[in-house]
Amino acid sequence: MASLALVAMFSLVAPAADGGAKGPAAPATVGLTVRVRGLTNDRGRVAVALFSTAESFPDQKRAVAGHLAKIEKGRAAVRFVGLRPGVYAVAVLHDENENDEMDFNFLGMPLEGYGFSNDASATFGPPSFQAASFRLQPRNSFIPIRMRYFL
Repeated sequence: MASLALVAMFSLVAPAADGGAKGPAAPATVGLTVRVRGLTNDRGRVAVALFSTAESFPDQKRAVAGHLAKIEKGRAAVRFVGLRPGVYAVAVLHDENENDEMDFNFLGMPLEGYGFSNDASATFGPPSFQAASFRLQPRNSFIPIRMRYFL
């Protein structure tokens, strides 16, 4: 699995039914809150990375944006602002030892928790961008992420 530490197709306003007038313009940018649950402990921090293309996902160096969050009672949250409505995917790492990378055992299995938007599974490596992608609507939104742990 690639390191997980730490948009987009633009939505157009459709013409109104009267054939000429346009409805209210969509906001130029919106916010996205990512709510992470299911963390097994409050050690370390959560790294949340936001991606806009299949080519970049989930390479942390090619993320559109990334945030680190404190963990409290097995939960964490981050907010991305200034996003254009479009297609995105999120990858999350529970960086328990705060070394800014996913740690693996000798078999290559993850030693730290991870999660993806759409609860996309990561059987033998990260899921595809398509499996994890979602459409960010022209309004402030939130998505839940459920953490997974191999051991």
